[in-house]
Amino acid sequence: MTAVFPALAPVDAMRLSRRIFLMTVANGIVAIAVILGMAFWMAGRVNDLAQTAARAQLETALQGEIEKVEISTVDYAFWNHHHDLIVTGDAETLFDDVGSGATNSTTFDFIYLLDGDGTPLFAYETEGSGSDLSVIDDRLRRVLHAAVVKTPLQPDVVQSRFDFAGDQLAAVAATRVRPDDVSGYGLDDLPVIIAGNWLTPARLDGLADNPMLSGLTLHTQAPAADADRNSLLLKTAAGQPLATFSWSAQRPGDGLLQTVLPVILALSVLTLMMTLLVGRAASTQTSALMTQRQIARTDRLTGLANRAGLEDIMSTPRMVDAIAKGHVAVLNLDLNDFKQINDSEGHDAGDRALQIFASRLRGALRAEDMIVRMGGDEFICILIDASPRAAAKTIAQRILKATAPPVRVGDKAHHLTASIGIAIGAPDLSWADVQKNADRAMYRAKAANTEDAVFYKSHFQTASESEGPALT
Repeated sequence: MTAVFPALAPVDAMRLSRRIFLMTVANGIVAIAVILGMAFWMAGRVNDLAQTAARAQLETALQGEIEKVEISTVDYAFWNHHHDLIVTGDAETLFDDVGSGATNSTTFDFIYLLDGDGTPLFAYETEGSGSDLSVIDDRLRRVLHAAVVKTPLQPDVVQSRFDFAGDQLAAVAATRVRPDDVSGYGLDDLPVIIAGNWLTPARLDGLADNPMLSGLTLHTQAPAADADRNSLLLKTAAGQPLATFSWSAQRPGDGLLQTVLPVILALSVLTLMMTLLVGRAASTQTSALMTQRQIARTDRLTGLANRAGLEDIMSTPRMVDAIAKGHVAVLNLDLNDFKQINDSEGHDAGDRALQIFASRLRGALRAEDMIVRMGGDEFICILIDASPRAAAKTIAQRILKATAPPVRVGDKAHHLTASIGIAIGAPDLSWADVQKNADRAMYRAKAANTEDAVFYKSHFQTASESEGPALT
């Protein structure tokens, strides 16, 4: 019988067989090259992420040192009593109340107290026994005094930075020592406090507790280039190099590569299977990351958005546009006497009460409105409306009505009320301004012990308007 298809010539069959073989081998080689390339890229990426994470952790730790000094300096400075002690020159009491913060405690390593014109009055240092003006670093005194007296009396500004005190790098802060009433004072009439902590080896060891910052070293001069070390440059307020931190470079990607490379080489010959596995792994990983992202931005107790979720809300184009146009209102709610439920009935009862309150709150708002649990018993409601004041007033009344009935937990009923502060957006107000105003209004409502909502009022408005007392 005649064949339906003519047979291939032996030479053509050999060529086709060889071509298929070569194409298969080539595909395998390409697949292996791609997989190996991805493996090396991922290892490098992990190394880069480790370096970025280490740098971020060091920057956070250094910022924490600055913030600790700022907070303590403010505590010492904004006090009538300390101002009077400096003005009267009561050295003994001043040492007990202020100087001991450097000599006998770990609050500061040094404190300088200056007259308004920058003249040194008192100076204290760790392990000192009293005031000793010789410990003052004159350059640091002049620089920080000049920075402080340039700032206005209101609002109070703290100048903080890393700088050298003598031959040691320190986290320093400076501000005026001021009484409650500064009317009648000029920019250079009030005393100035300069306080700080040296970055001693012990403090550097504390910063280097994280394994990613092992071998943390401070260099006052530029260190020699070293591929095995990472570095972070500190700069002065003028942008000039100040000092450099370096630490051992962690390369977790290299260890990961050594672990997985044999497996990758073994599996790379199964091109199709590897492609399917990678696709499935990528899908699973993406799903897991999205789920984790959702969980991280949701309050587990109430199902509302949390602080991290609020950041996502603020970044949406709709919210950005509403804030820019002033079409936003914020209601800040804080539950009254909620602690009594926790104390008397236990935290489980408190959690249940919060869930009931959140459910009622959700029911009082419109579908497009947003609720965020800021933590504890504090919530904020965000309204977007072309008439935000009217919308806020209506929603506040609905919230008060919805949350008025007692909350029953077990066999007991609790009257759970909220202090509500309301702030209205404006084109010249940022989100931070509106949120802060709502917080201030809430505290005014709480201080007034009223169950009515209190609108935030700027300083030039009177307290006679119907929405509530004015905030100043």
